Amino acid sequence: MKIRKYDYVEFTIVEYKNKKIQKTFPKEVIKIYIGLDPFDEKIENFLIGQEAEKKDEILTFVNPKDKKNTFEIKLLKYNKTPDRFVNFIMEMKYFQIQMTNLEEKAKNLEKKLAEEQTKYATMETEFKKHIELMEAKAQQTIQEHIAKNDNHMKTIISEEKKFALQKFVENLIGPFDNFEVALNHSLSSTNESVAAYAKGFEMLYQQILGVLESFSITKIIPEIGEKFSPEIHQVYELVESDKPKDTILEVKNVGYRLHDRTIKPALVVVSK
Repeated sequence: MKIRKYDYVEFTIVEYKNKKIQKTFPKEVIKIYIGLDPFDEKIENFLIGQEAEKKDEILTFVNPKDKKNTFEIKLLKYNKTPDRFVNFIMEMKYFQIQMTNLEEKAKNLEKKLAEEQTKYATMETEFKKHIELMEAKAQQTIQEHIAKNDNHMKTIISEEKKFALQKFVENLIGPFDNFEVALNHSLSSTNESVAAYAKGFEMLYQQILGVLESFSITKIIPEIGEKFSPEIHQVYELVESDKPKDTILEVKNVGYRLHDRTIKPALVVVSK
């Protein structure tokens, strides 16, 4: 089995320069997910495609830019990352790129707003030059018109920035929910190796939650016993109960909101 990107490996590495040992790398065992944890890119590229069965065998890598610079790598441990986690990591990488693009778009919108404000400020100055002899009421009317247009432009750009992520969030919710379900199932597994392996992805999950919250993307988690609200809840089933009408009896799935807008309502069972 060949080592792939995002697989887990443990190894030791010694660097030589003109046959002399360099102190570039620590003597301790190095433990990384290839392509996910920060490490020497050329070493990671060399490991990708190597046979995983070559444990305890010395692999020699020659720096193509300097033939006198060599590395001796001893592979100690290898774990293949499940395809579903690899796919999710790739989606998260794509998500990060989209976030960067959206941040750039937000900066451009802010620049556009500044340009519009400058434009309106210039217009205001020109208007003042031409209406100095006009009546005070006409002066006030023009100023109000300028202010109204300026505020309208700010509102449009502010709303566009605020909800620029909506379409992307709608497409992300499904895969993210599936990942959360798979992670929780793995963490509670009676198979210790599966649970331990999943533990490594729990930090990634928390990091993703942090990124979502930083963009004001939050979960809608209903409480059992609270009153059904059509703004944030969706009825999965109506059942007979001794509870008051429209009482939430069971939560089938959490929902999501972007700022104050519900993107996906929480799915609940409600009393008749």
